[in-house]
Amino acid sequence: MKIDHEQRKRQIIATSIRLFAKWGYSAVNFGMLAKELGLARTLIYTYFKDKRSIFNDAITGVTNRVEAKYAEVVHSRQSADAKLRQICMTVLAMLFDNREFVCVIADVLAAQRRKGEIPVDKVDEHTRGLKRILRLLIGEAVRRGEYREDCNPIRVMHLLYSQFEAVALRLTITGGAELSSSIDQIDAILATLRR
Repeated sequence: MKIDHEQRKRQIIATSIRLFAKWGYSAVNFGMLAKELGLARTLIYTYFKDKRSIFNDAITGVTNRVEAKYAEVVHSRQSADAKLRQICMTVLAMLFDNREFVCVIADVLAAQRRKGEIPVDKVDEHTRGLKRILRLLIGEAVRRGEYREDCNPIRVMHLLYSQFEAVALRLTITGGAELSSSIDQIDAILATLRR
């Protein structure tokens, strides 16, 4: 029987995220993971050298998929306003579709902050990239006359980003975030910008 190594790697990542979300990142070890997967611990080491490499691969997978969607939207022939809304909907979908992983990211980032460590590079890089896209699309909408000329792209970018942070916080702390309510809030913000 031929083993699909990419499929096994994805299985290890998915199981790890589930365990990280349930028990906390720091509490999970390769022994627990091996038991859950029904694999030898040494076999997991052939795919990943440590928990951090599993986490980093998971981050890379999610951000690569989302960033590909961002690029598709940014290069589309829609209005800047439509592009901005679609980017916002992509972010919300990513947050809601990856609830467990959002919890794990928050756990890892909080642990890093307690230790005085630098945030996960890929998360920080994605955050900066998303903010840049938001700011550029808002500026483009102002230049094209789609948004009011007194619209400040940096302030609006921070306002939109704070909505994503609020959703992430609700997903991780209370679990009480609702997609429809989050969409309504983004749409209300965008409506105030239009001419």
